[in-house]
Amino acid sequence: MSSLIRFCARKEDDTVEVTVGLSKGLLVGCMAVLITALSFGYAVLPAQSQDDARGRKAIAPNQNYSEAIEAGDFVFLSGKIASSRGRVIPGGIKAETKKVMDNLKTALAKSGLTMDDVVKATVYLGSIDDFAGMNEVYRTYYTGDPPARSTVQSGVVLNAGVEIDLIAYRGGK
Repeated sequence: MSSLIRFCARKEDDTVEVTVGLSKGLLVGCMAVLITALSFGYAVLPAQSQDDARGRKAIAPNQNYSEAIEAGDFVFLSGKIASSRGRVIPGGIKAETKKVMDNLKTALAKSGLTMDDVVKATVYLGSIDDFAGMNEVYRTYYTGDPPARSTVQSGVVLNAGVEIDLIAYRGGK
């Protein structure tokens, strides 16, 4: 189909008809430019670091995710693994769990919260055989009732033994 633009107006029923035809090459070219422009625009946008219109606030934003997002009275913490310089720390599941929980505790403090403000945790284990060791360390981080928790066996980034994410509730603080 060749490129064409045709206008047709009918006075008797006050309508305007517009017919647009583009060649396949022109259409593909326009789409490629549009996709490239959008991709470039999204790739260079900074992570959200201020309150947005919905009241969400990113804490310590990285390029692909934020360490935490505050949404109303809730704070959602991204999953953490026990790594240093791109490698999982040595020492096994107990050492990894301790490092992860310490890092989560520090991240909560940035929002003025403690481990006792956590209402939900999700634990991802590289091997379900590590459940007892993880649980032994995990339980020491809560003084009151522990939060609701899900534990699943899953592939964890860098082949870490454990990854944990948290949801905390500010509850009128």
